[in-house]
Amino acid sequence: MKKKFMLSAALMLTVACVSACGSKTETEGSAEASTEVGTEAAATEGAEQEAPTKTVLDYDLDKLVKLGEYTGITIEATKTEITDEAVESSLKSAYASNPLMKDVTGRKVESGDTVDIDFEGKYADTLEAFEGGTSEHYSLVIGSGSFIDGFEDGLIGVGIGETVDLNLTFPENYQATDLAGKDVVFTVKVNGIKVAEEEPSDEWVASLGLEDAKTLEEYKAQLKEELEADAEEEYKAEVMNQAIEVAVDNATVEEVPEELYNRYSKMVNSSVESYIQQLYYTYGVQTTVDEYITSLMQSNGISGTVEDYLGDIITQQTKRSMIVQAIANKEGIEVSEQEVDDMIRTYYDSYYSQMYSTFEEFKAILDTEDYRETILTDKVAEFLVEKDTVVDAQ
Repeated sequence: MKKKFMLSAALMLTVACVSACGSKTETEGSAEASTEVGTEAAATEGAEQEAPTKTVLDYDLDKLVKLGEYTGITIEATKTEITDEAVESSLKSAYASNPLMKDVTGRKVESGDTVDIDFEGKYADTLEAFEGGTSEHYSLVIGSGSFIDGFEDGLIGVGIGETVDLNLTFPENYQATDLAGKDVVFTVKVNGIKVAEEEPSDEWVASLGLEDAKTLEEYKAQLKEELEADAEEEYKAEVMNQAIEVAVDNATVEEVPEELYNRYSKMVNSSVESYIQQLYYTYGVQTTVDEYITSLMQSNGISGTVEDYLGDIITQQTKRSMIVQAIANKEGIEVSEQEVDDMIRTYYDSYYSQMYSTFEEFKAILDTEDYRETILTDKVAEFLVEKDTVVDAQ
């Protein structure tokens, strides 16, 4: 059951991160998934519920859930140790994405250089400038493939202050139809050449304008603190996930109500569809629900049909929510309306204030039960961790 449960959680969290337009560390597979799914479905699709649905609060869970042992349990988890090698790796990554650039003189453009250029693109037959083909002081990395074939290679060997005409042809499948397959001439002037310093330095750190780090050693110390904070959050999330997982494994759900199953079915399916849309809008990747789920199954070594796989995920999510609510009922764990409002306002302020004129307008389109479940799951997880024993998994 553990492997399937974790796969279910992974799918739900993948979609939750996309829908939330950001990320935060939560209990893995928590009701955050349903919160973000509900927001996405209501806010962007306005989908009407075709099949009748109910929430966990609509049922007498004492008759449907038989809780097993969920306190006094040993949880195995390990906090990642932040080594000097990890800090150096983080530093290397940070520097690669934003290196210190130095002006180069006395030579011509080479592959890998960052050049400052002015350019004007014209149709070859009329020499009329085409829209979007002109720019001044454009920063271009030679060899990055940012421009059409021949543009960047055509600048290799050009000196600072020199101008060159590049006779090129746009691809037949170019997205701008007025340029697709067209012969053009780019007149390009090289204003300057820069290269990245090979290694990070105090000068580079100073150029970042950081408040608490002015030297390389101070920056490394800051990176270590950040990595340790991330490791601590991951550790807490893993402990909370383990606590919930054990409670779920030890419980028995006598019956999964159809209308409750319908609720999570809509969430999962809307999540997958939303994620596929995000793949297309962000990366231009086109895929279908079946193709995406099939790929997910293959990457995790799971056989069977897409329908069965999704059905298994929905069933697990439904049972999980029932068990969490059953524990909350038994232990007197509740969520106030104010807590729900606070969470919704956080999402509104962070992501949706530009789409909705008021907080009330945004809240009106939501199923606030999704948010209540998110908060409740975290509260139950925290309660369980307090009652359990945590040991190092190594």
